[in-house]
Amino acid sequence: MSAPRTQVIAAFGALYVFWGSTYLGSKFAMASFPPALLSAVRFAIAGVAMAGIGFALGKVRASDFARLRWWRNGALAGTLLFAVANVLVSSGVQRIPSGIAALIVGLTSVWIVLFDRAITKAGAPPRTIVLGLACGLAGVAILGGPGWTSSAVALDTTGVLLVVGSTVAWAAGTMVAKHSERSPSLWAASVMQMLGGGAAAFVVTAILERDRWPAWEAVTPGSLWAIAYLVVFGSLFGFTAYVFLLQHCSAQAVATYAYVNPMVALVLGTLLAGEQVPARVAAAAPLILGSVALMQFVRPPSKDEPPIEEE
Repeated sequence: MSAPRTQVIAAFGALYVFWGSTYLGSKFAMASFPPALLSAVRFAIAGVAMAGIGFALGKVRASDFARLRWWRNGALAGTLLFAVANVLVSSGVQRIPSGIAALIVGLTSVWIVLFDRAITKAGAPPRTIVLGLACGLAGVAILGGPGWTSSAVALDTTGVLLVVGSTVAWAAGTMVAKHSERSPSLWAASVMQMLGGGAAAFVVTAILERDRWPAWEAVTPGSLWAIAYLVVFGSLFGFTAYVFLLQHCSAQAVATYAYVNPMVALVLGTLLAGEQVPARVAAAAPLILGSVALMQFVRPPSKDEPPIEEE
């Protein structure tokens, strides 16, 4: 059954704006919270809230959570997605503009295609994949390499590499989610991934960031509002829009967020955080977004894959 056109348009708008703004939201939240603690708090709250909403709306049943191996596989995928990839991209956002980070995250689809072909033994990649990978890596090299000029608007190479590492971890988590047994309910599977990833992030922050945990009186209102925004709009509303669109539109149409979100993040970072965008972005952006476009011609994203851009 097709949805009203206004609902589809509203869902696309929510997906573009909410997921495109999560990078800047993370930067604001990290004014008080270190990256792993932020990820732990955000996804633990989002997982509990999504479970409650799912039961209230009849989207999930207790049987959707019944098998231990679903929890095991969901926890492993969630660890890679939220305790590794999300922490890495959040750490990168502390060093480079949030819009640049969003642009680099577009590379995730490149790794997903490559990993998927390796797992399914699809053979040597076609020229389209090779060209897409080359374009994406060239774009990242332009962003993270030495500056072309003496301009003060330089990019931190470590920050670029942290975000690139996050794309590999996110793609690996996607493969675990896709190729391992999970609950038949996408909603329930997402809850298990969020709760498992949030728990793993708590372990990471307890080991690596314990001396950086803020005292309550030192937490700024802006950081708390940013976390609330990330949970409500980034995780709950954004994911709900994603699931709605997958049910009523082609997966390839939904995947257009991979092109739009970086542009949203660049604009918001410039307007709201005063981030300066180096001139090299003009050369790197077409290469990275072009690599994503090439991957769309190879294989439309599967409905079984978790979202690529929701960081």
